Amino acid sequence: MDSITLLCPAKLNLTLEILGIRTDGYHVLRSIMQPVDLFDELTVCSESGSGIELETEGLKLPDIKENLVYKSAELYLKETGISTRLQLKLKKKIPIQAGLGGGSSNAAATLVGLNRIYYALSTDRLIELAAQIGADVPFFIHCRTALMEGIGEKITVLNDFPLLNYLIVKPSFGLSTADVYKKWDEIGTSSNNNLNIGEIIEKYQNGQVILRNDLEQAAESLNSGISKLKELLKQLGCSNVLVSGSGTAVFAIFTSQNEAKDIYDYLNDSGDYSVFLAKGISGWHRLS
Repeated sequence: MDSITLLCPAKLNLTLEILGIRTDGYHVLRSIMQPVDLFDELTVCSESGSGIELETEGLKLPDIKENLVYKSAELYLKETGISTRLQLKLKKKIPIQAGLGGGSSNAAATLVGLNRIYYALSTDRLIELAAQIGADVPFFIHCRTALMEGIGEKITVLNDFPLLNYLIVKPSFGLSTADVYKKWDEIGTSSNNNLNIGEIIEKYQNGQVILRNDLEQAAESLNSGISKLKELLKQLGCSNVLVSGSGTAVFAIFTSQNEAKDIYDYLNDSGDYSVFLAKGISGWHRLS
């Protein structure tokens, strides 16, 4: 039996622009994304036989075949022609419906884990498969700070990008990604003021912070609690605050985790939020 356990990181969108909508309805995106050390855990075991089993901890699944881990395993086996019995175990810690990419990270970990067992596919082909699963999945194949473009299929790793310190706050409610994009379509928040990405990256390398999320207004319009959370963080002294992805998690950037500790303790003690201190990471973290 071959087995591997990977830590599946969350991600944060430092910038997220919607540049247009394709004829097939997909949104054309551009985003600077950074993986962080808030992890789910996925164990992939391959043994003789056939079939896929998925066990979850911290997540209830009405139909395991609809989970991205199951779909990713199925796609990998179909692509490679490998016949095996897979036992998959997922331990969830990343909040769902938060804009933190937990499901996409789980999917990528499935592809990466299987490929570290079988070495059947190139990284480029893994990314192509990942793009079939979801927009954020290709980003997690590299699992490094990157510029994501298109519908998620174009990834440019940003090797010299600083690894930042974050406070992440998830309110009790969630939002579906599909609902947020639908609301964006309805309210027409497209901006003609596209970022100069090269300039933004250079500013980060020089210690400046530039944040933007074109989905933020749509998420806030679906639940005013997001706006209230952002305002609370600003009142507590956070200056760089943004919704990640489609929400509902909100993050703030600090020069060090110690600087955020008092705010973390205050919000954590309130019991109203899931609160995390996190730092940017580079590369997959393997347990076994």
